[in-house]
Amino acid sequence: MNAWRRELRELLDRTPCARPAALRRSGAEGMLYATDLPRCAAPEETARFLGRAKAAGWEGYENADWIHLSRPVITPPEGWEQRAPGPEARCCRSLLLRHEDQLGPAENGMLTELVKAGEEGPAAHERLCARLHREWAARLREGKALPETNLRFFGAETAPRTEHGRDPEKTIPRNIQAVPAIGTEPCF
Repeated sequence: MNAWRRELRELLDRTPCARPAALRRSGAEGMLYATDLPRCAAPEETARFLGRAKAAGWEGYENADWIHLSRPVITPPEGWEQRAPGPEARCCRSLLLRHEDQLGPAENGMLTELVKAGEEGPAAHERLCARLHREWAARLREGKALPETNLRFFGAETAPRTEHGRDPEKTIPRNIQAVPAIGTEPCF
């Protein structure tokens, strides 16, 4: 359970209600979580919960007995699972690293999608990364900027880089000797 979900769960558990309120990923665009608190708590308790959530940095709205909640996303929440990145996540990471001079403002809706897909599991995260990879490649072809995105959404922290974007330690494997250029040493 990531830190944001844990925070909301604690806020819900402090709210008197007939049964524990459900907390799940929200299906609403741009929203992270949803709770059915209005179904099991008195309206004044629901209002108190919303006040405490707002004080903790959450924004939300009530819709058909559900409260949808979100907050600005910049980095993955603490405890967000970082699995080994799949090929599409690595492609997104690579595009961001190779075009870091072409980054525009972050897009909170996309970052929210990344958090939700990461919580859902590796297959959902990889599907979203495949879509982002296609969209970002199209943006670059059109000369548009990529959205600034924390690389932790696509795997481990960054490796040391040179001016050409490569890790000097990984350019040539240590157990392989560099081959001299043709014509610089005798062949026999």
